[in-house]
Amino acid sequence: MAEKLQTITELRRHVASLLSVLWQQPEAEAMASVIIGEYTGMGSARQLAFGDQITDRTTAARILSATARAAKGEPLQYIFGYTEFLGHRIEVETGVLIPRPETEELTSLIISENQGFNGVATDICTGSGCIAIALSLAFPGATVYASDISQTALNIASRNIISNKAGVTLIAHDILSQPVDAIEKSTIIVSNPPYITVSEKEMMHVNVVDYEPHEALFVPDNDPLLFYRHLVKIADKRLLPGGRIYLEANEAYAVETSRLFNPSCYREVKVLNDIRGKQRFIKAVKYG
Repeated sequence: MAEKLQTITELRRHVASLLSVLWQQPEAEAMASVIIGEYTGMGSARQLAFGDQITDRTTAARILSATARAAKGEPLQYIFGYTEFLGHRIEVETGVLIPRPETEELTSLIISENQGFNGVATDICTGSGCIAIALSLAFPGATVYASDISQTALNIASRNIISNKAGVTLIAHDILSQPVDAIEKSTIIVSNPPYITVSEKEMMHVNVVDYEPHEALFVPDNDPLLFYRHLVKIADKRLLPGGRIYLEANEAYAVETSRLFNPSCYREVKVLNDIRGKQRFIKAVKYG
């Protein structure tokens, strides 16, 4: 097949056709452009402008190999081995959650509200380390910690910290069972914990359900605030007076999550919308 499909236009058409079995046509065409761009270095505009350009057999074979994996539902980020997060290259692979645009929004909010921050920030349930890395690079004078229960995630986060030249210290910690004292006293605490209920799994695409780590995504239907209760306990003891906590949350339980914060201990407890208007973030400031 690689010998017959020589031009960019032919490849785009064929790749989109293979992907359209699982994806709607507009999305299949967009993914085809991304795959071809990854292996040719040509953006979408150049692909259209130079569609008659001939690809070599090695490049075409790599494009078709990636397409075969994507056609089964594997996320492009896992196929390529990386994603972009606030301009930083973040390595991802099976076993670590792929960073989402909503998480970029939350991190951007923290950076914009804390210009010049030079205290201690802790990212709990760090996964790939994307939040902690972005905060470290935005706040070069800060001390940044990141914790996770998954050794796979910690290994990948470590590689990302090194490759991005970020100053982040990793902590192996299970927030559901281990003492809160393992978390450093911090002026900023941030977390994007598991928050999707098991029943919501049925509405999710195969590329998420079949490939991304369930332990980083799902919580029991009968206890959707499981991680948030423990995060509030951590904040009660480890967030310094005047410190801020930022959480990403399930839109269906955002208001309920915000009510976990004792109003006698926290002020400015807010539910914030994401760019799509969904109640996605919680922010609270500790009295002190």
